[in-house]
Amino acid sequence: MQTLNLILPTCWQELTPAQLRYAFYLLAQEFTAAEIKTYALVRWAPLTQVEKTDDGLFCHFEGKPCFITSEQIAAAIKHLDWLEKLPLVPVRLPSIGKLQPVEADLSGITFEAFLILENLYQGYLVTKDQALLSEMAAYLYQSPKPLELAPEEAISIFYWYASAKQLLARRYHNFFVNSEAEADTTAMQERLQQSMNNQIRALTKGDITKEKEVLAMDVHRALVELDAQAREYEELKKETAKP
Repeated sequence: MQTLNLILPTCWQELTPAQLRYAFYLLAQEFTAAEIKTYALVRWAPLTQVEKTDDGLFCHFEGKPCFITSEQIAAAIKHLDWLEKLPLVPVRLPSIGKLQPVEADLSGITFEAFLILENLYQGYLVTKDQALLSEMAAYLYQSPKPLELAPEEAISIFYWYASAKQLLARRYHNFFVNSEAEADTTAMQERLQQSMNNQIRALTKGDITKEKEVLAMDVHRALVELDAQAREYEELKKETAKP
């Protein structure tokens, strides 16, 4: 049996821009997880002149003809299992057209933009309406209007924001709590509106004259304050609960 020294990326962060776009292209198709990883293996190994058989693949690797058995393929694609998961650290396409993205961890966007993105994201989770991803892309790629997205670009927006949310949840764990997407869209919108109002009120401490200033804050600065307030609230609850 031939031994091939295939060198593959070990995580999302190692992907080049071209590899990242291809990964999102695969994820946007109606492929199984095994098919996605096999296509990625062929492209990234890279294997050329590939011909599929019932037992494996005839191909060329490093200019030499070879045969890779189905068992070898199954073992190799296990090293790409991370493609089935969200990135631990947010990644995004370095550009869409001529548009440049904001920072991967959302640094630099305003708290107001974050609140809008959160509403759009939660709406997408419920409706799967691609137009909401186009609206999100406008904020993330600094466009004055929603973007027309290729399928791989649309799914990249979802993966980027979802992984950014996980990062924020780890960083500001006192403030963020897990919640299930609601089936009732109206109820979800009402909950989000109430949550948004509560967050703004917490930062302004009820002073409506400060609302404009709060909405213009960098999102991380706002979340630092909200996280501190959430921690203080929980500590206060524990103190008052003591006999």
